[in-house]
Amino acid sequence: MISKEDRRDDLVFVTVSDVGSSHRILCIPNQDSAAFICDGEDYVLAVSDGVGSCKHADQGSSFATHACLKLFNGIKAHEIPFEDETIAETLISQWKERITDNQFDEYCATVKAVFKLGNQVKIVSLGDGIAAISSDGIHMLSPSEEVSFLNETKCLSSHVSPDSIWIGDFRLDTQKTYVIFCCTDGVANGIVQGQIINLIEEIEKGTDSNYLRSELESLVTEIGNYCFDDKTIGVVKYER
Repeated sequence: MISKEDRRDDLVFVTVSDVGSSHRILCIPNQDSAAFICDGEDYVLAVSDGVGSCKHADQGSSFATHACLKLFNGIKAHEIPFEDETIAETLISQWKERITDNQFDEYCATVKAVFKLGNQVKIVSLGDGIAAISSDGIHMLSPSEEVSFLNETKCLSSHVSPDSIWIGDFRLDTQKTYVIFCCTDGVANGIVQGQIINLIEEIEKGTDSNYLRSELESLVTEIGNYCFDDKTIGVVKYER
C-alpha cells in the first residue's frame, strides 16, 4: 500500500493506493494512479484506473493523472481557459502527448478529477469510479457509468471524444467545511450501493483531519478483503 499526505493551512490532502490481490498473485503492477497539486488555495486531485486488458495500463493511468496536473498548471498560468470544452479537449491531448509510440489503445485509462480555483469547482469524469464533493449537506457526484454488454467502459483511448467526458460545476462556500472524494472502481465496487454519500459525510463531519490518512488506509484494507481489484482513494478535506 502506498499513501501520501500533505497539509496546507486548513487543507489536508490524502491519497491511498493498493494493488489488488488478483494482480499481486499474478505479479501485475498496480494499474491505478493518484496525484494532486496545490497552488495557494487552488488545487487539482485526480485518480485513474488503467484498463486491465491493455498492455501498458499502469503507465496509461499515470499519464492520465499527470495530464490533469499539467492541465491545472496551464489553467493557473492563464494559458488554458477554465471552461468545460477546453478542459475536456486539453485533457485528452495532454494524455496522448505522453504516449510516444502512438499506441493509445494499449494505455487506456479512466479519469476522475476535481479542479478547484477560487470558489469554483469542476468535477471531471470519464469511466467508472466516483468523483464527488460534499459541503454542509449539499452534494455533487459524478454519474455512474454503465458497462456495455461488451464489458467495455468509457476511457481515454485512441477514439475518445471530448463529449465523452462529463464535467459538473459546483460553487463552494469557503467558510464551510467540505470534502472532495475521488476513487477508482476497486473502491467504488466495495462500497454498499447508496452508501457513498454517508461515507463522504462521515469523512466531512466525523473524521478528524489528523486521522484521515489512517482511516482511509483502513478503509482500503477492509475493502481488499472482498474486492480483489486495485483500489485507490484521493481525498481533500477543508476544515474550518
